[in-house]
Amino acid sequence: MRATFWISILVFISSFSFVACDGWTGPDPSDPNSPAQNPPKLTGVSPTANNSSVNLGNSITATFDKRMKSGSAATFVVYGYKTGKLTGLYTGGESHTLRFNPDFAFKTSEILEVILTDSLKATDGTSLATPFVYRFRAEALAGTGVYAAGDTILGQSGARGLAAGDWDDDGDSDLAVANFSDSTVVIMKNDGLGTFSTIGGTIISQSGASAVVALDKDGDGDLDLAVANDGSSTVGILENNGSGNFSSVSVIIDQSNARGLAVGDWDGDGDLDLAVANFGNSEVAILENDGNGNFVDVEATIGLGGASALVAGDWDGDGDLDLAVANRSGNSVVVLKNDGDGGLTADSTIGTQTGATALTAGDWDVDGDLDLAVANFTAAEVAVLKNDGTGLFTDVAAVGSLTGASAVIALDWDADGDLDLAVANFTANTVVVLKNDPAGSFTLEDTIGTQTGASALAAGDWDGDDALDLAVANNTGGNNVKTLENTP
Repeated sequence: MRATFWISILVFISSFSFVACDGWTGPDPSDPNSPAQNPPKLTGVSPTANNSSVNLGNSITATFDKRMKSGSAATFVVYGYKTGKLTGLYTGGESHTLRFNPDFAFKTSEILEVILTDSLKATDGTSLATPFVYRFRAEALAGTGVYAAGDTILGQSGARGLAAGDWDDDGDSDLAVANFSDSTVVIMKNDGLGTFSTIGGTIISQSGASAVVALDKDGDGDLDLAVANDGSSTVGILENNGSGNFSSVSVIIDQSNARGLAVGDWDGDGDLDLAVANFGNSEVAILENDGNGNFVDVEATIGLGGASALVAGDWDGDGDLDLAVANRSGNSVVVLKNDGDGGLTADSTIGTQTGATALTAGDWDVDGDLDLAVANFTAAEVAVLKNDGTGLFTDVAAVGSLTGASAVIALDWDADGDLDLAVANFTANTVVVLKNDPAGSFTLEDTIGTQTGASALAAGDWDGDDALDLAVANNTGGNNVKTLENTP
């Protein structure tokens, strides 16, 4: 009788848990009905992925098939690419839908990156099986696409790269320029009316600076910078003190003739990583962030003929960020797919991109997936590559007569809700504005001359009128950066 009693007790206990030899107690992973075998699944997000015109005051929601514990700044992470890591109010805990209400409105046409990490938990204690990372873009409220000359910022030397962001957190968009010839990055502060000064200072020892990107490397809410240095084959990391004053804090070596950069959370851990286009050894290097803004070169994709520029996006809609690479000497664009853990491998090659020098991403045809546009320097064109939704791209059209196309960016300059393009033409000394129809077909709308070796572009609302303006880095002649103001 006594033996039967103890056997019954043991059976009762084992029906709830098991004890492993290492002392762990919890749900039985061998039981298909155990909660451990049923992690929460994401069923929807709002705004939707790749949306190109999201209200500036929008909240962000994520809906699941289980009741969830509340999100936090560590588990439901939002970065603005013109502002840094966003703060706000998290609500919805104990329900199926979690909501993030930002403390401040998005910037005009700002790209937002949302990261749902695998530390996000359901109320039954289970966590997301894999992180989910996606992007959308804030709307432009005004603009006609009629551009007039604005400010001219002198004193540059072989300007090759531009980045826009609110360095000093005063509400307007500033600029940073990478100067190849004198190996500097110059910080340009905006007075809020579209007049820029170089009081932000000059960071030296950026040998052959060729590209610059903004990122909040340490998640402290301000924008830092990364610089691709062709001359020294390095990437320089510049830290913002929160007031728009930058200092060089680290250098990542062995980046062979680094010419292009892209930012994104490749591994879904809640911090922003880097990717580097290394022209010299035809590779893309992945620099992983440790969460504190320290980067480690963890892997490389080789065999890319003269890697010159990069753009990030989720090409196949699987919830992680992929890459595309413009290969100038290889005359191609190579699509790199992410395995979900930050490992990127070459998936497909789109050829006949003659002298591919720059590229940008956007949903040209408003079908929910990201397409590409490629500036082909030698062919004097911009090629439009449409995505079938699985990451397979087809070269569907080209806009020609763009002599020395050297840079291309996506922006909604006419505020009609679809993404248009602007192209810098190095040889023709122009900036060309291309209008989307919005079925994804582009036509030449306007040509803005009097540039001198136009090499890079950035967009932002310089004068606070809700219309997207442009900035052009002029590599030769005047050695300047010029702003172009969009008529509201």
